[in-house]
Amino acid sequence: MKNIILLLSLCMVSCVHVSENMRHGAKDMISFSNSNVENNESLFDVRYIKPATNDSCLLGAIGQIEMVSDSFLIILDINNYSLYAFSPEGKFLSTIGSKGDGPGEYIKPSSFFVDKLRNRIGIVDIGRQKVIYYRMKDFLFQSEKMLPFETNSCAVAEDGNILWNSIGYDSSDTGDNYFVLTDSTFQILETAVEKQFKSGYGFGDSRNVYAFQGKTYAFSPYDSGVWEIGDGCVEKRFELDLDDHTAPPYSFLMEKSNGGQNPYFRALEESDYVSYYTIREFANYCSVLYIVNNERFVGFFDKRTKSSYLYTLELFGKMLKVGDMSYLASGFLNDYSVFPLNISNLLEMRSDGYSFSKDLDILLQNSSPEDNQILMCVRMR
Repeated sequence: MKNIILLLSLCMVSCVHVSENMRHGAKDMISFSNSNVENNESLFDVRYIKPATNDSCLLGAIGQIEMVSDSFLIILDINNYSLYAFSPEGKFLSTIGSKGDGPGEYIKPSSFFVDKLRNRIGIVDIGRQKVIYYRMKDFLFQSEKMLPFETNSCAVAEDGNILWNSIGYDSSDTGDNYFVLTDSTFQILETAVEKQFKSGYGFGDSRNVYAFQGKTYAFSPYDSGVWEIGDGCVEKRFELDLDDHTAPPYSFLMEKSNGGQNPYFRALEESDYVSYYTIREFANYCSVLYIVNNERFVGFFDKRTKSSYLYTLELFGKMLKVGDMSYLASGFLNDYSVFPLNISNLLEMRSDGYSFSKDLDILLQNSSPEDNQILMCVRMR
């Protein structure tokens, strides 16, 4: 649960306008009602990456991870506020930028993004509310630009426009909306998805915007829906049906937060409502992780067959013989969802006689408790 809490963010947003093209009805439904729960590990392809461990790349909590053109993977450490590049096999390549207050340096990086059109990597630094750009080929500093509104993550569309989440409020620029679409110079083109419940607190994955097949998408708290947001287009692409679990109703939030004035997360996480959710979308499937009453669930929806598979995270870990699982990392490696595994916990289980999958056990044979997390990469076959 500790790693999940690290990924939560204070969230309050605010609207200049809402697109006339907005449609409130979802185009499709991703349903986990009547999901399959059979112990069938053959449904999944699992592989592991063990990032190198040395004094230059000691990972705390993995906040975000992305594969770039099959050439290298980038990992954001939200404990130590550092960004690292590794080879696809886990060899350490380089740090990207450094902590500091000067040009090309960051104080509190909250996320990063890849701008393929301009062959660069951007880091969103919420410590200074700026974006810092580095060249993709050698990670050298290029430029930086101040942000005109408060945000902690973004996604770049194929046309170069950028979709941001808005974490500020009382702003004449972004208004009462969750999401802001800008051009590459940060000029606002669109604001979308009005916030109904107004509080300084939120839940769910704070990195709730993503790019998929050239377009940009977003999912907001309390909504359980995924929106396609582009230039002149705002529509709910699909709705999530999380079995018999639902997002907290407005009345519950108002009561527990004293009208939006006080924190309410403790009451929410102890309730029977969804207190956290995040989604990853791939060509053939979607993966979802959510929490209800402190129990974590992981679901997979097969787009090809419209079949869904829902497990408690504990049951999913036992099925794949990987022991202790904590969270689904923000981001992905090609068409794999990524679950970081704590080596210290796994080695303790191994000493107690736990039987791991063959590939994972081989990695653990040459591991120490101080090593970086193993990345378990999972996709539907």
